[in-house]
Amino acid sequence: MSTCPSCNAVNPDNYQFCQFCGSKLTHEFIRQVSDDLEITPLLEIASEVSEVNSTTTENSIDDAIAFTRPLQLTSAPLDIEEVLEQDLEVLINPSPDQENVDLSLNSTLTIPSKHLQNVYYAGKTDVGRERNRNEDDFAAIFQTFTIHGKSQISNRNHRGLFVLCDGMGGHEGGIEASRIAVNSIIEQFQQFWIDTLPGEKKLNEIITNANQSIFTKNEDEQRLSLGRMGTTLVMLALHDLNVAIAHVGDSRIYQVANSQLVQLTRDHEVYNQLIDLGMDLKSSMARPDAHQLTQALGPNCSDRLEPNIQFFNLTEPTLFLLCSDGLCDNNVIEQHWQAYLLPILNKEVDIETGLEHIIELGNNMNGHDNITAILILCEL
Repeated sequence: MSTCPSCNAVNPDNYQFCQFCGSKLTHEFIRQVSDDLEITPLLEIASEVSEVNSTTTENSIDDAIAFTRPLQLTSAPLDIEEVLEQDLEVLINPSPDQENVDLSLNSTLTIPSKHLQNVYYAGKTDVGRERNRNEDDFAAIFQTFTIHGKSQISNRNHRGLFVLCDGMGGHEGGIEASRIAVNSIIEQFQQFWIDTLPGEKKLNEIITNANQSIFTKNEDEQRLSLGRMGTTLVMLALHDLNVAIAHVGDSRIYQVANSQLVQLTRDHEVYNQLIDLGMDLKSSMARPDAHQLTQALGPNCSDRLEPNIQFFNLTEPTLFLLCSDGLCDNNVIEQHWQAYLLPILNKEVDIETGLEHIIELGNNMNGHDNITAILILCEL
């Protein structure tokens, strides 16, 4: 065993980097690859080998949470010809001590051609078959705005925000970290999001602020090594046909469209960083620290955080899957998407039933970790 010179944590002899703080334990491998690039894994992730990127053609539910409608406004026209009608639906994960939570919503929109016609979404978190607590968290916000003319709907637009986090850290740290991240992101979005998607700079600021909230709590409570809390993040923001996604860590976003599955995110893990430095896939995956995270929210200050952010437009009917690694470990999605995701896209299975089947699949094929998934079906 070797001791980290930075945090004094004990690591296995074959680790090149501290599994707790990311500091180098030896410089030998880095010199062989690059003199100016550094791998900084955060925590050891117990997961099996999975592909770098893929493009391929136990408990019962304790509580069911009813959907809330905190705002529902309808105004009849008086002396004006147009009236704004707003319908707001919010799904927020309940208290962290609930092991299984099922939140699902079937939201249907009728939009003129060249716009989204329908949007359906559903989300669920499950403790899994081997864990005694659930450290995942998620939330969704969906809004529609309709402008009425004298005789017909003249315009309707909508926006959605979907956030999923997989927490880590001892003594309830993972539960708290994922909760802080979800709440921070939701709160920041609601303050400014009016008629367009945020740009890359604003998204980066939102994620950085969430990271700083967790990091500050780690510092204030003097959390070290296994007690230092953190969380992964995947988020998707939808505004009509415009989509923005962002991620930190190894939770994933998949897209099913045109009879193809595409993994939109790339895991922030050691093996991918080694591949970027020139190592082949087989060698990078053979390392004992291959699945250590190189990025997460909370363990480090925001200066070291580099979230991946992407923007694109919807051009065809699309199904998105946001999930924690408890579902996608061991290539479960890549091997079973045609049987479980494609029927949802093709409207052969409704989204709530499809989500239940996916969670069951994750428990049957993995089950070693908490499982959380959000499905978003966009029909053009």
